[in-house]
Amino acid sequence: MPFSELLIYIIFVVGFALTPGPNMMLFLAYTFEYGRKAGWATAAGIVSAFVVHITAIILGLTAILLTLPHALDVLRYCGIAYLFYLALRNLKTAKWKPLHDKAEIESLKDFYIKGLISNLLNPGSLVLYFSLIPQFIHPERGHFLAQNLLLGAVQMLFSFITNCIIIYFAGYTTHTFFKNEKYQQRVRYVMSFLIVLFAVRMLFIKMQ
Repeated sequence: MPFSELLIYIIFVVGFALTPGPNMMLFLAYTFEYGRKAGWATAAGIVSAFVVHITAIILGLTAILLTLPHALDVLRYCGIAYLFYLALRNLKTAKWKPLHDKAEIESLKDFYIKGLISNLLNPGSLVLYFSLIPQFIHPERGHFLAQNLLLGAVQMLFSFITNCIIIYFAGYTTHTFFKNEKYQQRVRYVMSFLIVLFAVRMLFIKMQ
């Protein structure tokens, strides 16, 4: 792939990563609540789910899903239900606790799994891959599998880097604002509301 074309693809990838969505709301919520390590673990789970999405595209499973609206709807509703569950759980633990105590509540593995499940149940990621990656595939160049793997790897790498940078800067608010119980509760409520908002948005978007 020519460097100029690769650069355009990277710009698209970073742009999508910077666009607020369920994944961003999730890792930001855990970053604000538990610190950078929790946010990074969540982001790692999210990027791991991209492996499944990329594999689905290579095997043609995404094309099959897109031709079976009911199957895609089931996946979408599962994702919506999971987002509501996460938002509700976030509200139930809205009572303030010191940061060093919070770190003991859940292991990094738990955050990783939450990020993984959340993105696996996000049909928007499947549709995004299905609509974006083929635009940069050139059959005349051959090596169809290699092209898919390259584009998928670049997407995962730059999405993860972008998310980690966002988490790094968001981490400054943890020690600045969460020394105050009211600030912590307000941010938790806001993040839960945003997660629900994206879930509702997914509910009314008709996947094609």
